[in-house]
Amino acid sequence: MGKIIKIVIGILAAVILLGVIAVGVLTALFDPNDYKPEIETLAKEKANIDLSVGGDIDWSFYPWLGLSIADVDVRFVDQPELANLSKAQLAVNIPALFSGKVQMDSILIEGLSLNLTKDKDGKVNWQQPTADSVATTDAEPTSPNTEPQDSSGNNQPLSLDIQSISIKDGTVTYIDQQTQQQVTLNNLTINSGQISDGNVFPLDIAADLTQQQNNKQTLAAKISATANITLDLENQQYTVQDFNSDVTLEAEKLIKLHLETDLVANLAQNRVVVESWIAQLSNLKASGHVTIEDLNTLKMTGSIKTDTFALNSVLEELGLPIIDVTDNGAFNKMNFVSQFTGDAKTIQTDSLAITVDDTKLNGSASYSLETGRADLALSGNSIIVDRYLPPSNKSAGEAKSITDSSEAKNHGYSKEAVIPVDALKPLNFGASLKMQSITYNKMPIGNVDVSIDARNGLIKLNRANLTMYSGSIATSGSLDVRKSPARLTVNKKINGLQLGEMLTALNGSAPITGALSTTAAVTANGVSVYDIVNSLNGTANVGLQNGVIQGIDMAQQLCQTMNNLSALGQLSTAESVDSSTPFAKMGGNFTIKNGVVSNNDLSASLDAMSLSGKGDVNLPQRTLNYGLGLMIKENLFKQSCSVNNKLEGVEWPVLCKGGFDEAPAKLCKPDTNAIKDMLKAALTDKVKNQVKDEVKSKVEDKLKEKLGDGDSVKGLIKGLF
Repeated sequence: MGKIIKIVIGILAAVILLGVIAVGVLTALFDPNDYKPEIETLAKEKANIDLSVGGDIDWSFYPWLGLSIADVDVRFVDQPELANLSKAQLAVNIPALFSGKVQMDSILIEGLSLNLTKDKDGKVNWQQPTADSVATTDAEPTSPNTEPQDSSGNNQPLSLDIQSISIKDGTVTYIDQQTQQQVTLNNLTINSGQISDGNVFPLDIAADLTQQQNNKQTLAAKISATANITLDLENQQYTVQDFNSDVTLEAEKLIKLHLETDLVANLAQNRVVVESWIAQLSNLKASGHVTIEDLNTLKMTGSIKTDTFALNSVLEELGLPIIDVTDNGAFNKMNFVSQFTGDAKTIQTDSLAITVDDTKLNGSASYSLETGRADLALSGNSIIVDRYLPPSNKSAGEAKSITDSSEAKNHGYSKEAVIPVDALKPLNFGASLKMQSITYNKMPIGNVDVSIDARNGLIKLNRANLTMYSGSIATSGSLDVRKSPARLTVNKKINGLQLGEMLTALNGSAPITGALSTTAAVTANGVSVYDIVNSLNGTANVGLQNGVIQGIDMAQQLCQTMNNLSALGQLSTAESVDSSTPFAKMGGNFTIKNGVVSNNDLSASLDAMSLSGKGDVNLPQRTLNYGLGLMIKENLFKQSCSVNNKLEGVEWPVLCKGGFDEAPAKLCKPDTNAIKDMLKAALTDKVKNQVKDEVKSKVEDKLKEKLGDGDSVKGLIKGLF
């Protein structure tokens, strides 16, 4: 038995020795470089790949199956170069493979250059051309795998053990010829520690990023990242811990972005959990979490919030222009909080909270990744808009420059486009805002409710409702830029607005006061103020109650004109005094045609008189030609002015004619020509009556001398006169 064992051991030793000798002879006599042409031909025939191996191929067989290759170029046939590398080497332990383990020495890749290109027709160089793919498929049809699958559950995953992975001096370039954009990662370096199943290993990544648009650099950044990775191959679970990344953007100022996170990916469950992430840009810090429930549909839930930050400080550190506002304390306390859900088609949130200083906004938002549609609905407490407006001196300067322009002097309306048609056409969003109160230009505004919808070049103002100065305003309309010229439609209803209070808040004084109620429906075409004013059409009804017209006392001015006439014997208009004309109600219906506002039924009940009117207001020419009729009321008028009773109840004309820049007292005056004609007619009647009385008296005296004083004489006189 002992001899038999010795014989077996000797035979085994001989076999091993012969194997070692065979491997040595094989590696010494077989040179893989002799087979480069065959390797390149096989790659082209089987994979449609142009493969060029310019350097040497070195290999070892046992106990490590090693391969080293240099100067390799790869591309699909008739496509731009896809990749090349200077050197790559790896080695696998053969005995470990026999025991179900993948044990590898360090993997080294040097000088990898990956070039991804999309041409002007949208074709990419990292996919095989369709025709070639079809031809290959037709030429060499593949048969489905009909071998029975092992369902016994005895198949165990391979155990992985790689000493390290090192990628040095790598470059990745993406060129899009359609958009003239190029993105490049230079100096790409990736290093890992020992990679083994179930054990933590470190991973370091670094690269330089540049972006070009139309051959002009638009972005440059340095990127670095570190993490600890754990691979659980059996359960297909992969963990990333202590991920830290720093991105330094190279601009006029260095901009630094820092990101921290932990991540667990379970491919068996199609699930990824980003347990927590923190991102910091300047003094803007954000954090949150994300859970992807299904990698196929990207169904997800998550949250995001920011710490309180100052907006202008962030903009300044980013090298962007700050927002110049009246209040230096504006935008200093801002934050954002949201819980969101989504999938591969839509991202949405129903718990959106935004803080802007003292303003709290809450609402919902959604974005469609398929259509690019965005929807936002917010409601808030209050905001003082004046704090966020540009300083008043800048606004005044800008307004002055517009007023002094040559186009502004041409009837006061600019022909420069104020509606950006090209920017409005692609808009696809819906937005609504509700605010309890807003202060704008020191005017208190309440119960704000605004809703806008824009899609396919049609922008709809569904509603813009608010309350102010004891009244309410409701507005709706649309702007249609789908075809030229753009068309504007506005519908407005005002009820009980105290006009005087509003005008005083806006201008410091109010030329007219009263409770304003109006309805209007107007349309216009064009993109400039000039176009809009000249194409304005529509109707309006305006009513004003219990108000005052400041700067002119129509009754007193008319009275003084009458008295001047009596005292001087000629008609002259009285000098206006700093007075006012109160009225009980005023209103009428108006039509608008090509910017000319016409009215034929204006009526008003003024102090001591009534008023009626008709005429035109020419908006394109900035002029008006409007006739008013003033009728003296007997009882009230005598309290402030005494005139002949025969003038009471007579409608006295007042003509308002001139340009918009004239003062009301000079713009509206009694129509002296019409009044003069009326007075002439009245005097003529008076003279006629006086002559008639004198003739009658003289005739009566003569008849008495001849016929005596009797009834027959009176009857005769009565018959003559």
